[in-house]
Amino acid sequence: MTTLLVAAGVHALGGDPNAEPSRAVLVDGDRIAWVGSVEATPTADRTVDLGGGWVTPAFVDAHVHATATGLALDGVALATASSAAEVLDRLRHHAAGSNSAVILGYGWDDFGWPEGGPPTAEQISQAAPGRTVLLSRVDAHSCLVDADSLSRLPLQTLAGVVRDEEGTPTGWLQEAASEAALAVVRERIPGAQLQAARIAACRAAASLGIGSLHEMGHPGLWGLDDARAWATGDWPVEVHTWWAQLDLAAATDNGLRPGGDLFLDGSIGSGTAATSAAYGPAGGHGELFHDSEAVADWFAECTAAGLGAGVHTIGDRAIEQAVTAIEAAATAHGLDAVRRCRHRIEHVELPTRRHVQRMAHLGVVASVQPAFDATWGGDQGLYAARFGVEAARHSNPLAWFSQEGVAMAFGSDSTVTPLDPWGGVAAATHHLGGLGMPRSAALTAHTLGGRHVAGQDDVGPLVVGQRADFAVWDADPFATQDLHALACLATVVAGDVRHGDLALAAPRADRTDHGFFATP
Repeated sequence: MTTLLVAAGVHALGGDPNAEPSRAVLVDGDRIAWVGSVEATPTADRTVDLGGGWVTPAFVDAHVHATATGLALDGVALATASSAAEVLDRLRHHAAGSNSAVILGYGWDDFGWPEGGPPTAEQISQAAPGRTVLLSRVDAHSCLVDADSLSRLPLQTLAGVVRDEEGTPTGWLQEAASEAALAVVRERIPGAQLQAARIAACRAAASLGIGSLHEMGHPGLWGLDDARAWATGDWPVEVHTWWAQLDLAAATDNGLRPGGDLFLDGSIGSGTAATSAAYGPAGGHGELFHDSEAVADWFAECTAAGLGAGVHTIGDRAIEQAVTAIEAAATAHGLDAVRRCRHRIEHVELPTRRHVQRMAHLGVVASVQPAFDATWGGDQGLYAARFGVEAARHSNPLAWFSQEGVAMAFGSDSTVTPLDPWGGVAAATHHLGGLGMPRSAALTAHTLGGRHVAGQDDVGPLVVGQRADFAVWDADPFATQDLHALACLATVVAGDVRHGDLALAAPRADRTDHGFFATP
């Protein structure tokens, strides 16, 4: 069945950004069969008049932790808490209205808090007595737990246990200790609750015009069973799943892509990003989590297999480790082989200009989160407090990537920052250090960029032959000043409506359980 969409405008992307938008699209099954003017529309089995609606390619969130995102919808929202006392107040209020034995909270950020640090495990237990509590820091590299959960961990064997002046664990756990705590807590969450959270995250994404998620599976976060669930499930949006281990077989044997959020270092907020410059209250340099030779061998193995791999880097030392490893793979297997793989580096927050140039030469994709700059950049933000104003202005340098020809794929790293694609586009265009990019380029990075790094060459721009993945908006995104005012009228993936009320495709019998199709 063919469906002709008549719109106020169609931004195809992938071509001349100054070209006049088309007005109509013909969808044939899961493919785009024609794009053009309303005066020359072909015949179709049915026509849908979108009125004032505008069509763009669907967004891709190229870095997300989707199970945590779904759980956060019913968890304790801590992103705007301005003190440790407010965290406890919100936890207390949530516990009073919930019967759940496990309480999760997300987004606390102790930067600038008057107490100088987060609540203790004892205070958390007093706020939510008898409950298992885990409150994840905004960077997801630290967490707080209740006293009982803390007592169940092998604290003497774990790195990252924050202690008070007397040497007593406070309940603040970083990196390995945080991962150990999450492993204990996630075993107490019912499987049905996890599955419901996954579907909720996908539906939330579809409502925002996101047609595809890149799930960053990690053994220290939600574990292999969760990654397998994402890789094998049938979801309201398309999901590609990476697996963060320096073990290619561990990924491929489970139907996963290699690497992704594979931590070469930690985070700035938790003081574990690997940098040349000293930073943080203790004046440390962070740490590299893996041996450089092991990282190089793994990239070489992935390149030999023709598979794009990814790693998490924040600080310049971690970025150097990643780029050097990929250069070694190019030496071993050839530059063309490396470029065909489209290896990805996540975050890339504190690169030098030379790092960016080397990434361009290697065809490496910068998988970046523009909201990081909007949240922690600028002259008064976290980056400036840790590294100084000049370094902060050159963090997350999107303009450098664009100028040097590095392909970019935008994401949110949710729950670190929210699923908010138009917020990402806005942040990219208004970089607080002046290293932003035009709106058309930012929209391209948040739609086509994720397709490129995933090897989806038949999905992306709205041109003939491409898969029909698009979103419909209530106004022109290129003419709207406040992008957050845009409303998503529909999200379509492979010709199927995943959000909205446009009757573009009848429900398939094997997909009706999700309940996200429009009634034709």
